Amino acid sequence: MKELARMLEQHRLGFHLTETMSGTHEFVNKAGPDGEHPMKFTVTWGTKHLSEWLNPLSHQFMSNYLQGHISVGALVDDAPCHGTLDLRYFQEAALRYTIFFKGDDGTAYKYVGEKVNLRPWNLHRTHTTCYGTITNLNSNVEISRSILHFRLDTAPSFLASFRLG
Repeated sequence: MKELARMLEQHRLGFHLTETMSGTHEFVNKAGPDGEHPMKFTVTWGTKHLSEWLNPLSHQFMSNYLQGHISVGALVDDAPCHGTLDLRYFQEAALRYTIFFKGDDGTAYKYVGEKVNLRPWNLHRTHTTCYGTITNLNSNVEISRSILHFRLDTAPSFLASFRLG
């Protein structure tokens, strides 16, 4: 309890959760083999400064660091990744994942995925579906489009992963 009080005083109280999103992607612009391919990422996201995260005047307002691993069929298998998860409820009614990773051949990529049209009456659909693109950072060309899902059977482990600190 003393440690929690000290963390609050020093504005270094934060939280994190671990989330898995999975689904499929398709290459575009002849960037890879035709057809649907599996895609999945498991990331831990959160903030180290809850006071900044909750402050609408802060540049860190509802913005989270993230890190974990990503697999993109025919591109990369279980690569380390990092980036941000921005909770844009008030500005855009959306959540935005921005994830940086390297392909199996060392090429740098950026995945941007969004959960959109977030409204209280449709959260069961909008909070579980993420539409994304992958861009080759060297050429700045989009190479893939994806639809990923938060599987409801992973909800218990997601909720149990919540940690303060």
